[in-house]
Amino acid sequence: MNVKPLAKILVKRPRTVLLIYVIITLILGSQATNIYMESNLTSFLPSDDPTVQLWIKMDKEFQLGSTIIIYVEADDIRDPEVLKEMDRVTSSAKLNKFESDEGKLDGIYSVRSLASYIKKENSKPDIIGGLGGTGKNEIPDDENLISRYLSRFTIQEIKGTLFTNTYDVAVILLQLSEDADYKDLLTKTKYAINHRGTFYSEMTVTGTAAMQVAIQEVSMEYFRNIFLVAIIMVSIVLFIFHRNFKGIIIALLPTACAIALTFGVLGIIQPQLTLLSVSIVALLLGLGVDYSIHIMNRFVEEQSVENKIERMEIILKSTGRAIFLSTITTMIGFASLMISSMSPVVTFGFGCAIGILFCFISAVMLAPVLSLILNFEKDGRIPSWGKLAKFIIENKRRIVVIACFFAVISIIVLPQTKTDVNYFGMAPPGIPELEKLQEYSDNFGGANFNGLLIETEPQGLTYPETIDAIYDMELEMRKFGIDLYSIADELKKINEILKRDEIIERLGELVDVDTVVFDTIAEEGLVDEDFSKTLILVFIPIGMSIEESEKLVNKVNGIASDTVIPHNGQVSQLTGQDAINIAINKKLTDEQTRSMIIALLLVLAALILIFNSSIYGFLTMVPVAFVLMWEPGFLVAFDIPLSVLTISIASIMVGIGIDYGVHITHRVREEMGKGLSKTEATKIAIEKTGSSLVEAACTTMAGMSAIFITNIEILNQFAIVIVLMTALSCIGATMILPVFYEFKFVK
Repeated sequence: MNVKPLAKILVKRPRTVLLIYVIITLILGSQATNIYMESNLTSFLPSDDPTVQLWIKMDKEFQLGSTIIIYVEADDIRDPEVLKEMDRVTSSAKLNKFESDEGKLDGIYSVRSLASYIKKENSKPDIIGGLGGTGKNEIPDDENLISRYLSRFTIQEIKGTLFTNTYDVAVILLQLSEDADYKDLLTKTKYAINHRGTFYSEMTVTGTAAMQVAIQEVSMEYFRNIFLVAIIMVSIVLFIFHRNFKGIIIALLPTACAIALTFGVLGIIQPQLTLLSVSIVALLLGLGVDYSIHIMNRFVEEQSVENKIERMEIILKSTGRAIFLSTITTMIGFASLMISSMSPVVTFGFGCAIGILFCFISAVMLAPVLSLILNFEKDGRIPSWGKLAKFIIENKRRIVVIACFFAVISIIVLPQTKTDVNYFGMAPPGIPELEKLQEYSDNFGGANFNGLLIETEPQGLTYPETIDAIYDMELEMRKFGIDLYSIADELKKINEILKRDEIIERLGELVDVDTVVFDTIAEEGLVDEDFSKTLILVFIPIGMSIEESEKLVNKVNGIASDTVIPHNGQVSQLTGQDAINIAINKKLTDEQTRSMIIALLLVLAALILIFNSSIYGFLTMVPVAFVLMWEPGFLVAFDIPLSVLTISIASIMVGIGIDYGVHITHRVREEMGKGLSKTEATKIAIEKTGSSLVEAACTTMAGMSAIFITNIEILNQFAIVIVLMTALSCIGATMILPVFYEFKFVK
C-alpha cells in the first residue's frame, strides 16, 4: 500500500491537518448532547421474548400504567394535620387538576391514599347511627371522627397496603395514564411536596419510575466524572513512562477526538444508552491511547532517519499497518456482541466497534502531526527490556507449563461460575428513591410487579367454582411465602359470589378497596368487561438473590401449570419485573458463549487472511486462548457473577488480546523480513514492541480504573475483570506468545 502521499501531507501540513480534524470533531461531537440514559432492564430482552409478549398482552387487556409513590413518614399518620398535608400534595391545585378526566388532561388517572379515603367517608351524608359522614369533602379536625372512619370496612381493607399497622408510615399512590410524561409529573410531584405549606410529615418520592429517573441523572453525572478521572489516571501513567507533558498530549488528544466522534455518532444513530454504555468512555480511552503510544514510540525509535517524510512513511508502513490490523480484529471482537438478542449489548458492541475505528483514524492522523509539531523525542531504548527478552527465551518451557497449569485450574472451577441479574445492583447507593423503595418493600410487601393472566370463556369469572379454583391455587402459592392479590381474595372476603348481578354490584366497592399495585395498576380494574380475564398480582420481595427469586418464580409457574380452572380457564406463566430478570439471567451464559465463539472464529479468519498464513494466524490467538481459559478462575476467585455488564467481557478480551498479539506477531515478521533469525526477531519484538504493549496495557487499566469512582457494585466488578484480563493479555502477548515462535515449525 502506497502511504507516501499521506506521509507528505502529515509532514508538510501538520497544523492544517490538526485544525481540520479538530473542527470536524467539534461539529460531529456536538451531537453527543442528544444522548440520554435508559435504566429499564426490560430493554435487555427482545420484543418477541415470551415473557415480554405476555407483558404486552396484559398491558393491552388491562391498560397497565405507571405509578408514582409518595412515601409518607410521621409520628402518627392519623393526625389531622398529616392527613391534610397528604391531601394538599395531591389536591387539584397541585397535581390532579382534573380529577374526573381519567388522566387525559393532567396525566394522573387516579389518586389513592389514606387521606382520600378519609375525605370520601367524611363526604358521605350524615346518617342516623353514625354510619355516614359530615357531608363535607374535607379532612375533619375531629380525631375521634377520623378514628371512627378508620374502623370502617373500606379503610380496614387498605391497612397494610396504603398505611402500616403501626400508623407511622403511609403511601400516596399516583396512577398515571398510559401516555403520561412521568418525568414532568415527577418534577411536579416533588414541587408539590416541597410547597405543601406545613411539614408535620416527611415525604419522599419513590417507585420504579422515580428510581429510573434518579439512576439516569446519576449515570450521566458518572459518565462525565469517569471521563475526567480517566484522563487524569491515564496522564499519570503516560508521565511515568515519558517524563514529559508532550507524550501526554500526543496520546490523549487523538483519543479524546475519537471519543467525541464516537458519542457524536451515537447521539445521531442511537442516543438511548444504558449503564453498560458508561464503560465505553473508559474502555476507548484506554484502548485509544494504545494506538497513539505505538505511533509516538515508533516515531522516536526511527529518529535516526533524518528525512521526515521517509520516517513518516516507515512509521505508517510498519506500526501504522500493525495498528490497522489490530483495529480490524478488535472491531470484530466488539462487533460480535451485536449478534446478541439484548438491545443494550448490541448498542455497547456497536459503540465500541465504531469507537475503535475512530481511535485508529485519530491516532494515524493526529499522533504523527502532534509528534512533529511538539518535536517529540526521548530515549527509545529501555535496557531492562533486553534482560526480560533474554529471560523469556531461556525459560520458555517453564513459562508455558505455568500458563497451562493455571489454565487447567481455571477450567476445573468453571462450573462454579455464577450468573446474576440484580436490577437494584445497577443503581448507585445513597439514592433516596431506592432507599425508600426498600422500605416500601419491607412495610408493604414485594416492590416488583409480577402478574399471572387468567383467561376463561365469557362470564367464566362469575361462577363460584372458578373463583374457588383461583383461590385454592393462591393458597398453594402462599405456602412458599409468596404474597398475592386478586379479585378472588376480595370476593372471598365479602363472601358474596352467588350470582353475577351481585358481583357487578360489588365491582364499585372493589375499586374503593383495591390493593396498591406497585408501579402498575389496572386502569379498568382486575377484571375485563365480559368477566373472562383477570390478573393475579404476585409480589416477590426485593433484595433476593437471582437463585432465590428463580425458585419462587418456578414454584408459581409449576402450580399455575397444574391448576385446572373451570369454564375453559387457562393460567399464564408469570411475567413482570422478577420474571424478566430471570429470563435475562437465563440468556447470559448462552449469549457470552455464542458471542465469544463467533468472535474467535471471525478473528481467526481475519488473522489468517491478514498474515496470509494459518500458522501465524493461530499463533496470534495464543494470548486470547490463555486469557479466556483463565477468566473463569478469576470470576470464581473474586466471586464475580456474569451479569448484564460482565457478560460482554469475553468478547472485549478477544479484542484486546488480539490487539496485543497482532503487534508482537507483526514485529516478529517485520524483523525476520529484514534477515534476522527467529530468536533475534523475537527478542527485538519483546524489547521494543513489548515495552509499548506494557505502556498501552497500563493506560488501559488506568482508564478502566476510573470506573471505581461510581461506587456501583456491578460496574466495579466489570472494571475489576477488565483490568485483570488486560494485564493477563499483555502477559500472554509479551511472555507466552514469543515462546511459540521459537518452535521449529514456525518459519
